[in-house]
Amino acid sequence: MKKILILIAILFSTSAFCQQVVVLYMNTEWNHRNDYKHLRSLKNAKILEVDYDAQPAKLKGTIKSVPAIVLFDKNKKLKRVWHGGLSMKLDVDPKEKQEAINKLLN
Repeated sequence: MKKILILIAILFSTSAFCQQVVVLYMNTEWNHRNDYKHLRSLKNAKILEVDYDAQPAKLKGTIKSVPAIVLFDKNKKLKRVWHGGLSMKLDVDPKEKQEAINKLLN
């Protein structure tokens, strides 16, 4: 019984303290018709969807236009930002984002 409990504790601790890449997707309520459709196809990253208007001013200052995808590494450092631009639409190949995620994992 002790061995089973120790094994469960080890498995829980490794998954709880595991660091991963974070993809932060920001858009506004009035721009949902231009949502990025390939967001769920990204693998090996924690994906967070947030409302741009609810973010702190410091983070808003790094975003030039919505929608935006912000990539953070395992240490929560900002690594890359993709912006929608004047079209207010993200036209970036999902393979490019996945390559950036894979690069951070290696």
